[in-house]
Amino acid sequence: MTAAMISLPNCQKIIRLRSLNAKTDPATLAREVVDKCDLIHKSQLADVEQIIFYLKNRKDNAGADIADNNSQHHRSAVSAKRTPATKVNSNSAALSPAKTPASNADVSINNIDEYVELLYEDLSERIRGSAMILQVARNPDNLEELEKNEACLSALSRVLREDWRKSLDLSTNIIYIFFCFSTYTKFHPVIVQYKIGSLCMDVIDYELRRYETMRNELDVRKNPVTSAPLSAKSSKEKLNRSTDDFLDIMNEEKPKEMEPPRRRIPELKQRPKSGNWSSFHGSMSSSLMKSQVLNSSYHEALSNGAVTPDSGISTNGDMKATSNEALDRNDPKVKKEEIDRLNKQLKVFAKKQEQLLRVAFYLLLNMAENIKLEEKMRRKHIVKMLVKTLDRQNIDLLMLVTTFLKKLSIVRDNKDDMGEFNIIAKLPRLFQSGHTDLAQVTLKLVFNLSFDGVLRRKMVGAGYLPKLVMFINDEKHHGIAMKILYHMSLDDWVKGLFTHTECVQMATDAIVLNLNSKVDLDLISLCINLSLNKRNAQIMVEGNRLHDLMDRAFKYQDSLLMKLLRNLSQHEMLQPKFIDYVGDLARILTICEDESFVVECLGILGNLSLADLDYSQILQNFQLIPWIRDVLVPGAKLDDMVLDTIVYLGTCAHDELCALLFCRAKVVLSLIELLKAKQEDDEIVLQIIFVFQQILRHESTREYMIKETESPAYLIDLMHDKNAEIRKVCDYCLDIIAMSDTEWAKRIKLEKFRNHNSQWLCMVESQQDQDNEQDYADNDENENELDTYLRNDYLDNCDLYNSANTNKESEDNESNNPASPALSTYSRPVSSYRRSEDLDDLFNMTSSSKSQTSSQGDSNYMFKSNKSLDVEGLHEELLMA
Repeated sequence: MTAAMISLPNCQKIIRLRSLNAKTDPATLAREVVDKCDLIHKSQLADVEQIIFYLKNRKDNAGADIADNNSQHHRSAVSAKRTPATKVNSNSAALSPAKTPASNADVSINNIDEYVELLYEDLSERIRGSAMILQVARNPDNLEELEKNEACLSALSRVLREDWRKSLDLSTNIIYIFFCFSTYTKFHPVIVQYKIGSLCMDVIDYELRRYETMRNELDVRKNPVTSAPLSAKSSKEKLNRSTDDFLDIMNEEKPKEMEPPRRRIPELKQRPKSGNWSSFHGSMSSSLMKSQVLNSSYHEALSNGAVTPDSGISTNGDMKATSNEALDRNDPKVKKEEIDRLNKQLKVFAKKQEQLLRVAFYLLLNMAENIKLEEKMRRKHIVKMLVKTLDRQNIDLLMLVTTFLKKLSIVRDNKDDMGEFNIIAKLPRLFQSGHTDLAQVTLKLVFNLSFDGVLRRKMVGAGYLPKLVMFINDEKHHGIAMKILYHMSLDDWVKGLFTHTECVQMATDAIVLNLNSKVDLDLISLCINLSLNKRNAQIMVEGNRLHDLMDRAFKYQDSLLMKLLRNLSQHEMLQPKFIDYVGDLARILTICEDESFVVECLGILGNLSLADLDYSQILQNFQLIPWIRDVLVPGAKLDDMVLDTIVYLGTCAHDELCALLFCRAKVVLSLIELLKAKQEDDEIVLQIIFVFQQILRHESTREYMIKETESPAYLIDLMHDKNAEIRKVCDYCLDIIAMSDTEWAKRIKLEKFRNHNSQWLCMVESQQDQDNEQDYADNDENENELDTYLRNDYLDNCDLYNSANTNKESEDNESNNPASPALSTYSRPVSSYRRSEDLDDLFNMTSSSKSQTSSQGDSNYMFKSNKSLDVEGLHEELLMA
């Protein structure tokens, strides 16, 4: 194979003539080169052909270079170990000699074959050759050429596969070479082809286990008593064995920095009086003699131990025996000295090992762009290796590992593995390290993990909350810290823990002191969640904060800030503080065009159930009745605004004057029309019925509701609804109607009877149809006749309302009777509605009415014959609700 170089002012292009041999046609090959290389003009075809002809007919010399200086256009050089390169410029073609590299400064892609040959030599030469190839690979311009050199890549992958246990330097160099390829996606197939990713994971797993073993053995040396087995003899044997294994592991990879000093014998405080130093040995202390023997044997064990090719572990058994025999474990001074020395050697070894781990993890991180490769890494326990590496001290390695974990954490399986390996306990050390970039990456990882409720509980248990609050005032980490705190505030039991920190005060002050028109979304969202807790709400309004929040909300018409105030108004102890702002809230309803802001203002007004508040004056002074009727028109406004308007009506209807105002202004009729249109919306239906209940409570408006509207008929229809809260409110309203009007009392009683016995009635009617007998309804034509609005389909319902036993029986009957029409009613979710009135007050209020007096006998009979109208039982049920 011959190389040709195209030379330009600032760059070179190397062309490899792989097909050049003794039988090659120079003219044909020259035309092929010119056609494929855009840098060579067609006018230079003759020069290219001449150069190819020269390369074809050249003669190699073993020790001398042949130069042709007669032509200024051609220069050539021949080397015994490499094929000469040809240099082609825009005007001429020339041959240039190559020098055998002696150092990394002379490394060139042209000498790649020499570097590959070094990979077949001994270990030191393999390390040197891999280092030279690494220097070539670090230049991105050479990667494409290296990709085509299959001999080089095959040799590198083979050496890595066979010798990675023998040398950290060799493993680091080769993995670094392939890491250079991994930085570009187009070269990823090269790494996959030679299975470098799998080798990297094997190397990482082995190195992590090796380091863990060394640490454990060093711990045994430090605390032999606490780590000892039951018997003293086994303790001594384990200690000796751990020391031998530690020496073997350290001898496996012993860099120059780990070379222990040869002289370890302590100097004497005084020299012997006689000039014969050897005669003084007889008077030396035993500890000094033992120290001398100890250090000499230790040095021999570390310096002269043999390394096997397979395992890299010392096999010199005599040396180990000498070391164990010389080691005096009863001398604390000698023990401390040896432990310090081994600890220092371990640190040096760990520093070198971390370079290998870093480049290996980085390669895998680049390869993880492919989802399939990432899944293979997960199956080979990449998460476990990464989490284990978090115990290291190297900042660069920790940055890389944390970034890798952050990428993997978006996959559920990886996230579960991280939780299983207790990653939550290891992260606080990182984001509290003081290193800004490491803290930022770690907080992003924590944010990804905080989406999981189980891991959030572990974070709170590990004390994350006060640590994260410290980042609120940190400009660089403020945003990500607020996101994590927001996730933690989602759990109700955690909201109360915020009171033990300064988070509530700091977050509220940050909103008040913000100079921008819009508050940070994460900040306001956190405060909205925290405001649901009573103690947090108290802290938020301390001082003059409520006034400041109101001013800012009205100034910028911030709907999120008004939502925060709405949550604050839910707490009864804070509602009196909002009285001063009722006028402003009512005024903004008719002039503000932002519907979301109006919805929150309506929510605050609906929460203020205060006895001292004159609701009728508010409705009249701010002319809210026409606005309310416009909102209640079906389809005119958003459902959220309609719902909050109805809630506000329910709050106002508690006042008798407001109830009269609603009846005179035909607001009740608008509610009935809205009820027809929104039958499928559970919450709207529930709140409309609650407004009916509030109006029926007042004697002055009760007759209007019964005689002038169709509300009783719709209440009977909703009496069988599957939503429990709707059934309760309907039952409450029907009890009021039954106690006020004897005719409606009979109808309600009959309807409940028919509902309770509907299955039996259906069976009787079916039997009558089969026997062609007279219709059951004709026999009772003169009894219990119903008006036309009570249709026959009322008999299809199987639930007797407000009776637990009959309801249960009815549900069983429905499940056994698929054709039962009761199953056709739509399902409504459980509402958050809370009843606030007692039936005792209602009963006492209505007991004096004339209608009740005239129908007392019928009502007493009704209460006795039907459990659903038992006053005492319903009162207990209301108290429980």
